[in-house]
This record gives sequence, C-alpha cells and structure tokens, in this order.
Amino acid sequence: MNYERMKKMNLETKIKGTLGLAAIGDAMGATTENLSFDQIRAHFGGPLTELKKPGKTAFALGNEAGQVTDDFSQIYFLSHAILKNDGKIDTETVIQAILDWSNVSWYFDRFAGPTTRSAVAMYKDPESKMKPLPGAVTIDYASKATNGAAMKIAPAGILHPNDIEAAINDAILITQVTHDNSLAISGACAVAAATSASLAENSTVDQALSAGLYGAIRGEEKAKKLSREVAGPSVVKRIQLAYTIITGVGTKEEKLKNLAEIVGSGLHISEAVPCAFGIIALNKENPLQAVIDAVNIGYDTDTIATIVGSMVGAFTNVNDSAFIALFDTIQHANDFQIEKLANSLANVVKKHEGQQH
Repeated sequence: MNYERMKKMNLETKIKGTLGLAAIGDAMGATTENLSFDQIRAHFGGPLTELKKPGKTAFALGNEAGQVTDDFSQIYFLSHAILKNDGKIDTETVIQAILDWSNVSWYFDRFAGPTTRSAVAMYKDPESKMKPLPGAVTIDYASKATNGAAMKIAPAGILHPNDIEAAINDAILITQVTHDNSLAISGACAVAAATSASLAENSTVDQALSAGLYGAIRGEEKAKKLSREVAGPSVVKRIQLAYTIITGVGTKEEKLKNLAEIVGSGLHISEAVPCAFGIIALNKENPLQAVIDAVNIGYDTDTIATIVGSMVGAFTNVNDSAFIALFDTIQHANDFQIEKLANSLANVVKKHEGQQH
C-alpha cells in the first residue's frame, strides 16, 4: 500500500472509501450469504469477486446486482439522521433513524435481524418496553448479542476521526438503542474505534486494528457498568484467537477457512467481529481484497464484509478503476448519493472541530 499517497487523502476521500467499501461488502456479500466457505467456491467456480444478482439461497433473493441489504442501508439512514441533528448523536436521533428505516418494507420485511426486530417492536409499542418472546417469562438478553450492533456502527467512528474515546462513547449510545448488552457493545466499540483510527491523518491498517482491539476491551469494561452483562464468548479473546490463526501455518485460503470454522462467521457478535479482524490482518495491503475475502468467508457474509469495509475503507484508493466500477454500480442500483453523504459528514466533522478550537 502506498502510504505516501494515503497521507495526501483528505477527510472527504477517506469517508467516501469507508462508506463505499462498506456498501460494496454488503451488496457483494448479499449473494454469498448463508452458503458455507466450500459451497461458495463450488457454486461460483471459486471466490466471488463481482456484484452479482443474489440467487435462491440468499435472503436477498429479489435484489438486483449491487443492491444493499439491512447492513449498509442502516448506516445510510443513521448517517442522514445524524446530519439532520447537526452531526450530533443522541438516543432520540438513533431511535428515529431505526424507525424510519423500519418503515421501508423493502429493507425491514426482508432483512431485519431478530434483535433489531424486537427493538423496533419495542419503540413502536406505546409502553416502549422490551417484551419476552411468546411463551417465555423473561427476556433473553444473551440472545441479543448479535452482529447488527457492529454492522451499522460506522457513523460513530466517522464523526470522530482519531478520537477513539468519543467514537467508543457514541458507539455505546447507538448500540444501547437496539443491542443493549455487554458483548454487542464490545463488538460495536471495536469496529467504531477502528473506523475512527482509520480516518486519522497518516494512519495505517495496523493502527486501526490496534485501536479496534482497544475498543473491544474498553467497550466491554464500560458496558458492564452501563449495560447488561451477558454470558457468551469474549469479543476480545476471539480477536486474539483470530490473530493466532492467521499468524499460524498454512496458506491464506487455509487460514481463511480456519477463521470460518474456528472463530465463526455467523450472527453472534463474537463470531462476526473477530472474524473481520482476522480477515483484515490477512490483507493489510489491500482493503478491497479484505472485503472480497469477507464476501467469501461463508455464513453471514454481507454483515462481515460491511464490517470489514467500515474498518478499512478509509485506506482504499477511491481512484482505482475496480473501486470506481463497484462504487458507481452501488450508487445507481440503490439510488444512493454516497459521495454527497461523505462530503456532508466531512463538513459537519470540520465544523465541530472548528468550534472546539
């Protein structure tokens, strides 16, 4: 990776990369979702490397090539809601963004995950209370430690470039709206911290990964006091396990398969986020390839690829022909103005930075 070129990238460009690569990951991963590591390679004759119309194995059946799912669409809605609130993240803004998103049946009816669905039902209930599942006498908060917390968290990092503590605090605020438990918060803080660090001037992928691990540790510590501590595998320990796997013996393909089979690439936050860290660590020189590897990891591919894109999209060369082709397809297929959104987010960041000086 040409870090001299990276140093010259302005904030608008870096945010465009963050949003763009997250969207590419979601749209490309929507086609491979639910298939195993081996099934993907058998079905597509090797790893999938292009935007393709999802088939009957995917939740996104009915999407056109390049259309996103719940993952990036929640980032998009949340970003716009925050902009309407002058770039400030607060609970009411996050709730409104989730409700606005849920009113788009194309996204909500087809893609909303179990934790997000129950949160939306709670906010639409006049009593605004989380209810147990039918037949249950208590709410199973441990079952809400899912990856929806991390998939939409990019705005917490984007709005706080190189301010990791602020990114962590906003990640906690956002996550408590839908995934109010210690593990989900740890995973979301990991991704938000990495995103924040990736947007710093002169930053490197290693620095983003280090910030992300710190975010997982700090998020877990804070969440045990601010939220509900729940049982389950540690996001922090699973990230360390992912690193053990990728620094071990074997080809890159074997290491990716080990990530899928040992760390996991599914719905649980302690699978999806650590898996993303491992994939990035295998692709430090090539953010787009990291996303492509996430697309081909198996199981919840669109979410893991969105998370990877959020964490290292800032290091993408947005003038690269491969990125441009994918980015343009995404904007057209979804009628999204991602570049305009990136510029608006950068402007509000600069405005707030100016007010602090």
